[in-house]
Amino acid sequence: MGVQDQKIPQFAVIKQYLEQQIKTAQWAPGRQIPTEQSLADTFSVSRMTARRAVQELADAGLLERTQGSGTFVADTPKKIPYVVLKDPVKAAKGDNNHHHKMISADAIQATSTIAKLLRLQTDTLVFQLTLLHQRDDNPIQWQQIWVNRTFAPALLKQKLDKIDPNDYLHWVCPSQKTDYQVKAVTPSASQRLELSLSNQDTPSCLQLSRREWSGDSIFSFSIMLHPADGYFLGDDFEDIK
Repeated sequence: MGVQDQKIPQFAVIKQYLEQQIKTAQWAPGRQIPTEQSLADTFSVSRMTARRAVQELADAGLLERTQGSGTFVADTPKKIPYVVLKDPVKAAKGDNNHHHKMISADAIQATSTIAKLLRLQTDTLVFQLTLLHQRDDNPIQWQQIWVNRTFAPALLKQKLDKIDPNDYLHWVCPSQKTDYQVKAVTPSASQRLELSLSNQDTPSCLQLSRREWSGDSIFSFSIMLHPADGYFLGDDFEDIK
């Protein structure tokens, strides 16, 4: 097949059109763009194809989507921040030196907070897992995960003491988008105990919260707690030579 015979995917054609309108200032910041259905009609494609083009530009920060109002040209392109440069769990897995201990694995009724985070009705049954990640038998991360059962109905039937639930979830439902939040917190007494922290050690921990998406649905929300020196933000000055 020659280069001239290769076709650009339909969503990419729409994406190029939208980018051109924005980058050439044909559409000013704050302007509402055509609806997905209007774009679908104009380019003779499905609404899902148009939605992909719009969503990719929204993820890149060129567009802002407001529920109930529409999609608008962003005032300034948003930078998607990178958060973690030094992940002790990832490093331990890379060295084949990672272990985990399951603390609990249950089906529970979602609280109003968890239901809202997973976009489910309150009291919907969800899976709740609590585990401890270790390196050389030393605790490096406490984690709690809530999972929409629709995406991994057989989760609790797995040998979770042998299989990291995170790896299993990413196998049955690869993440298409991830939201992060990072903040410093004071660990609870039980979390201190699991992380082997004394009252004098590490008064604050770094809490990394993560929501993982499949299409327009959220399939999991997790909270990961680490001693504050386990993660850092910004450049790794120790690696600069």
